[in-house]
Amino acid sequence: MMDLQAVNEATPALLAQGIRVMHANLFAETEEAHVAYLLELMNPKHGAVVLDAGCGVGEVARIMKDKRPDLSFVLLNISRVQLDDCPEGMERIEGDFMAVPLAVESVDVVMFHYAICHAGDIDKALREARRVLRPDGELFINDMSRDGGDNDLMVKLLGAAAHQPGDLVDAALRAGFVFEEGHFHTPVVQRLREVFDSQELYDQVFQGVEPATWRFSRPDLGPIASAFARHERIGFQFSGGRDSTAALYLLRPYWDRMVVYHLDTGDQFPETREVVRRVEADMGRPVTVIEGDVAAVRRDFGLASDLVPVDNTPVGRMVSGREVKLIGRYECCARALMSPLQQRIQADGITLIVRGQRDEEYSNQPMRSGDVQDGMEVLYPIQSWTGDEVSAYLTKNGHPIAPFYERGARRAPECMGCTAWWDEGRAVYLRDHHPEAFERYSANMKTIRIEIDRQYATLD
Repeated sequence: MMDLQAVNEATPALLAQGIRVMHANLFAETEEAHVAYLLELMNPKHGAVVLDAGCGVGEVARIMKDKRPDLSFVLLNISRVQLDDCPEGMERIEGDFMAVPLAVESVDVVMFHYAICHAGDIDKALREARRVLRPDGELFINDMSRDGGDNDLMVKLLGAAAHQPGDLVDAALRAGFVFEEGHFHTPVVQRLREVFDSQELYDQVFQGVEPATWRFSRPDLGPIASAFARHERIGFQFSGGRDSTAALYLLRPYWDRMVVYHLDTGDQFPETREVVRRVEADMGRPVTVIEGDVAAVRRDFGLASDLVPVDNTPVGRMVSGREVKLIGRYECCARALMSPLQQRIQADGITLIVRGQRDEEYSNQPMRSGDVQDGMEVLYPIQSWTGDEVSAYLTKNGHPIAPFYERGARRAPECMGCTAWWDEGRAVYLRDHHPEAFERYSANMKTIRIEIDRQYATLD
């Protein structure tokens, strides 16, 4: 998108005017104070190696180096004219940030200052940034944000485009970053206003545009990357609950490597279906839905219960003559949910299965990341996270989260009419949000209560 010839021709004129920090807006009266403020926002770790992508004449890096001598800078610019004016003593590379000529995981920070606006393919630019960042590295962007109008005039006159803040964040998330913070700023100096011959034209170009900064982190996916390197056929078990959603979005850089499986028992909450729909929109493709039949399980084996009187089990009914069939909650889940899912995954030849399992959910974890069962390795990307950390991650990054949790449920229910899992908060949620389903649920719960009380009475 950038007109390289125009940049090369304009650079000497700008330098002659004493302009070395080539930003459209300054957040302070002087270039030095402006860059000091940006350095404070960026706040790189001690000793960080910083890639200045589209570095101009390297003045931003020079000022930052004066403020923080511990930092090292790599200056990348496609313009040889600008690169020749960069400070001596810093590594200077002639190249394009769309194809960064650096090794994988070789820098700690990538910063774009009024450079990402020139990216013809922002997704490609951000993927390159992530590629060269080390685990736990950071991405810092200082650029223009567009809340109204269009980029037609800006592209025509400046070879640049101001991105809507949500679009830029979405692109960074697609590239595998985690959003940390963003700020809109009131400019102290509007340099392009001084450059434009017509103030009316300036107002047309920059209508709905304001300067902004964004900071993202690049999560350390070391064990995850190793697991993906070991396998070709990888499946993700997606329930639509918050844990599996968080794990799925954490693995966004690997979406093209995974088959995402989702089992619909036939009695699914509409809230869960909405989460699945939003995930499909973000993925740009449908998930692989496996159709379950919990109605058949209930018909053949009975209602699920957390307490099952012996008289209501298959053998007990032959002795007691009781008509009501009851089944334990884990057996019901196995028949309606886990078995059909497992059968499909095995039929597809999956060798690595990824789940959103967390240690906090188990007193004794049945399996850990790296364990192998039935020829499949398991991977639990968020096994050490707490429930609060999961919710915070989803909320901060704008990922979908079912409303069950904020309304009192401990976990996302799989089936609306399930009469087990009494501790998950289903009854109150159904009562408040699905009254018709709640009536059917209440009737079934009364049936179960009668059978439990009858059996319990023998203890008196």
